[in-house]
Amino acid sequence: MAGFVLVKMIRFALFDPDLNPASREQPISASNPIISPAAENSISLAVDLPQEQSEQWMTFGGMDLLEEPVGFNFSMRCPIDKQVDIPPIDIIAWHPGVFEDGEFAIGKKLAVAWEHLGFEGLWIHSGWDFWLERSPATDLQYFLETNDLNEVQPLKTLEAKLNECLLGSKVEVYNQGTERQGQVSAAVRVPSGEVEELSQHTMDLAPYLAKAYPDSGFAELNPDALLIYFCGRATLDEITDPKADYWTQTRYVIAITPGE
Repeated sequence: MAGFVLVKMIRFALFDPDLNPASREQPISASNPIISPAAENSISLAVDLPQEQSEQWMTFGGMDLLEEPVGFNFSMRCPIDKQVDIPPIDIIAWHPGVFEDGEFAIGKKLAVAWEHLGFEGLWIHSGWDFWLERSPATDLQYFLETNDLNEVQPLKTLEAKLNECLLGSKVEVYNQGTERQGQVSAAVRVPSGEVEELSQHTMDLAPYLAKAYPDSGFAELNPDALLIYFCGRATLDEITDPKADYWTQTRYVIAITPGE
């Protein structure tokens, strides 16, 4: 067992020598040090969530997202026929302590749901955990950030993928017995220098994004849309934030609107 742990630790160090394993083991808030969204102040804001949700809480096209594990299959606009998955994950509603008690810790195949001004969203892990286990939104993150050799690309290339390939793509949202069709109707990448400001807007996220990023699609967002929020890395030609983890340099927010 000790040998297995040692090998895993060596592999982790080789994967990224700049990572601090200790800092990646302790989820501190809505922005888990590794892979969850940024929001150091989100816990204090999240207490404003309604304690009793309506019958329509966390649905997508009438599908109950809290009943059983839910998966997402993206059919990208480019390259044609490119499929990217968020495999089935459990979705749990935000509640006090969800980030501190380890329920949304590293390696968990789940998302935390929250509501803000009538919009509903999910915090989902991306990247890799300490044991090199893939997190649910990792494939989507890699699609945006890397080439076919998993090499991180320049900012211009990433933005082209975000706006030309992901935005407008078709999405199948499914569980074991039901599926619904949707489309990515808004998408934004928040760079490291603006993450701190973003973290102040957990409970007014959609209007903030509409104002701060007017070309992202959030200004026209349908209230029935489901937001997905996950972390990202710096691009090849960006200066990294020394205060942030390798996997939490930036933030992505996308919105999926149900089909007709």
